Amino acid sequence: MSRSPTDITELYAPQFEQFGLELRSKGPTFTGEVANDRANGRAWIMPISPTCLVMEHFITPTHDMHLTEYTPEPYACVSEISGSTLACMPDAGITPANLKPLRGPWPNSAMCSFIQDNCGEEQSPLFAGQLYHSRSVLFLPGFFNELESRYPTEFARLFEAFAEPWHEEATSAICRTLRRLSEERARAVGGQVYMQGIVETMVAELACSHAACEQARQAAGTRASTDLAEEVAATVERALDAGKRMGVDELADRLYTSRSKLCAAFKAETGESIGAYVRRRRTERACDLLAGSSLPVGQIAERLGYPQQAAFAQAFKQETGLSPTAWRAERS
Repeated sequence: MSRSPTDITELYAPQFEQFGLELRSKGPTFTGEVANDRANGRAWIMPISPTCLVMEHFITPTHDMHLTEYTPEPYACVSEISGSTLACMPDAGITPANLKPLRGPWPNSAMCSFIQDNCGEEQSPLFAGQLYHSRSVLFLPGFFNELESRYPTEFARLFEAFAEPWHEEATSAICRTLRRLSEERARAVGGQVYMQGIVETMVAELACSHAACEQARQAAGTRASTDLAEEVAATVERALDAGKRMGVDELADRLYTSRSKLCAAFKAETGESIGAYVRRRRTERACDLLAGSSLPVGQIAERLGYPQQAAFAQAFKQETGLSPTAWRAERS
């Protein structure tokens, strides 16, 4: 006996009802606010299709409580979330993947993807005064089944990819996509077409990345794959010698390949993303210059292609935990 399709509202409506938050239709979006003895906050929803929706909420409980969440069937999700939301995920049976810390208007925000496949009821503890924020795109499996029927093989296993590692470039692209999702734009003229376009572009990017990673995994260790990774490293080193910073797009152009193939091949061969490799090599060169020369920090920043000394200091501290001046003083 086949199961009836899930009404996608089941993924959020029961949770909002526990706060007393009622959503009302405003064109293609649904919005609501709450200010009572349980919580303060607001939320907006835009269904993209019967199997996909965009959602954002800002909820601050007024007292400690347990949120009961019911999952009717597995769903995939990509989200920008506050630290409080991230902390309650394990209690809801969620294991985030592709976790990337962000700097933004919410404290300790991060981007992540996940699959919620613990169907049934879960309880998550929420704490008074903490902001539970999430800006998310949710997909039921039927979304990818429909894509696969229209474009055979192109979107195979993409649902499962939300619980698997993505390469750094794909993660950054998804971060940029999530930042473009806003209630103001959703409610503006052409909002539904705009939001649908963003979501479909994001899914296409993930499909391309997923396919490139799979091809790179199969090709890892071959002469062509090894040569490509070596060419990336050599090109980056020459750019550093010249005091230039080379981005992934420029690397791909110089090596006559696609961005997705380049990133996937380098990661498969080295275990390190191109971005991480560039940051590491710039930091190592900075350490050599700080320890082995008397050059001022500003000149070292210029030699390494940083537009400003402050940008160099910030990047160096992120990698080493110390400012360039403090690192030099400690070694001397």
